[in-house]
Amino acid sequence: MRPSPARPPVWVRRALLAALAALLALYATVQGVVRLPAVDRWLRERIGAELRARLGTEVTVAPGVAIDPLFRATFGPVTLPGASPREPLVRIERIAARPSLLGLLRGRLEPASIALSGVRVSVGPRGRALRALLERRQRPGTAEPAPPAAPRPRPSARSALPSVHVRGLVVVLPLERGQVELGPVDAELGGARDAAGASFTLALRLPGGGTGQVTAQTTADDRWRAHVRLGHLSPALLPPALRAGPATLSDGAVALELDAESDEGFSHVEARLRASGERLFASGERVGDEPLGPFRLGAEGTVTWDAAERRVAFRDGVLSLGADLRVGVTAEARLGSGVPFTASLHADRADWTAFVEALPPGLAPPPEAPRARGTFDAHLDVSGPLLAPAAWTLGAGLDLTRMREASRKGEPVALRRPFPYQPVNGEGERGRAFEIGPRTPTFVPIADLPEHVIRAVTTSEDGGFFGHPGFDFAELADAFARGAEEGRVVRGGSTITQQLAKNLYLSREKTLARKIREAAITVALEATVPKARLLEIYLNLVEWGPGVYGIGAAAQHWFGKDARALTAKEAAFLASIIPNPIRYHGMRARGSPSDAWEQRVEDILHKMTEQGALSDEDLLRALSEPIVFREG
Repeated sequence: MRPSPARPPVWVRRALLAALAALLALYATVQGVVRLPAVDRWLRERIGAELRARLGTEVTVAPGVAIDPLFRATFGPVTLPGASPREPLVRIERIAARPSLLGLLRGRLEPASIALSGVRVSVGPRGRALRALLERRQRPGTAEPAPPAAPRPRPSARSALPSVHVRGLVVVLPLERGQVELGPVDAELGGARDAAGASFTLALRLPGGGTGQVTAQTTADDRWRAHVRLGHLSPALLPPALRAGPATLSDGAVALELDAESDEGFSHVEARLRASGERLFASGERVGDEPLGPFRLGAEGTVTWDAAERRVAFRDGVLSLGADLRVGVTAEARLGSGVPFTASLHADRADWTAFVEALPPGLAPPPEAPRARGTFDAHLDVSGPLLAPAAWTLGAGLDLTRMREASRKGEPVALRRPFPYQPVNGEGERGRAFEIGPRTPTFVPIADLPEHVIRAVTTSEDGGFFGHPGFDFAELADAFARGAEEGRVVRGGSTITQQLAKNLYLSREKTLARKIREAAITVALEATVPKARLLEIYLNLVEWGPGVYGIGAAAQHWFGKDARALTAKEAAFLASIIPNPIRYHGMRARGSPSDAWEQRVEDILHKMTEQGALSDEDLLRALSEPIVFREG
């Protein structure tokens, strides 16, 4: 038989029991001490001083620091002052800190992990509260002084940094009316440090199933490098106030990737950005009856920040629609009064067919519209104070030269020949169909019309018709500025070709979808149909009264004469009622226009004279001529 192991001597067992009893007594004594009010006050002061030293601002820690049996400290709420006492910059409902066991054995109180719950950040109106905190950090001495912590030497061996867990982070951004809350977001932060620097890893869980991963490293000279990847970002990430607008993203997923580098102090930051969106849908009362999509969008470029000049820039940028259409982008903004900015978008030798195929069905031109081909150039330049859109300067251009050349080499489109047209009235009902061609008795070829008839219509409706590519960008910029100043959408800038696109192929609904389709059809019309033919079609289908379509029918209806015999003043009157011929038709019962309407007609005549369409003698003759409507 094996001998039984010898038992420790009695005095050894008694010593161990005594040591254990002493430890338990010490533990009980420490647990009792940390619950004393004086210790609670000392802990709150120590925590507040440490936070003030690190953040450079006043910090308020609520009474009551709880220490559990494992010496984990829980306290809160903790607040940082903000724009108003009712809305602090930061409020943390609860902070729980677990001490490092190795640190305790070494006699130091060091956190191994920190958990923050119910974090709310409110940047204040125009971000004033956040800017004030950053400025205080840059100006030492503005916060309540705290004992400076001794600089810690970088460890030669790699050591873990305290892990930080955040639950329910909400960021509050002010808007012109009310505010928007982003979140809640959960985050896990971990890191390590050695002589070469430190590394950090941040994992994010976002609303709607979105995820994020951020990795960052610092070097020995305090430079930063970071990589950010966000995926599965859905419209659920947007706050309800933004999802319920007249036009908003309603479905799809967005991914974002960012590689950034910064010098010490973040005085210069440069980042390469890549973003993509798959199966995106837009909806809202201004979009249309049905959600628009799916879209496939992409963006990439380099973002730089210069702290000395307070300038952020986006260069070498590319926006993509679908797989083939790419638009170059550059932009720059400076932080200051009004936030002055410039932005430029340009598409060079963009393929029209690729552009149309990249559009979702709800935005594509209808099958009966002309099919254009070839490539085009386009650009848009915007500058001004970002916070004052009414003061923006807009410049744009569109070159359809190559598309027109490709059209001339191809088969002529149907609009170059006589074709049937069925008008739609203001209630969306189809009227009697008729042919835009010689078989209609009231059809008038443009070559048979007096020059003053043609110029009266273009002067009133589209002064630059023969020079622009379907869009009057100067008029559009003016309409945008007036709308921004008045805080509403202002009508204006619709050219003859745009009106033709709407009358031939679209309904009269006032939605973003219809305007985009109208723009696409306008380009196709300008590229495939000569200007003179476009104007001939317009003059022979535009409405001039209830059931009165075309210049031939209008001349008979209003003046009882052939359109070829219209005087300059009669032509100017007909041009003046094109915007709303049904509403203005009441004048016909009186037999002549009102004095106020006479002034409108005279304004058109004066503009025609300024443009050289009338001589001074023609103007005097027209001004003295009475306007008399046909009886009955």
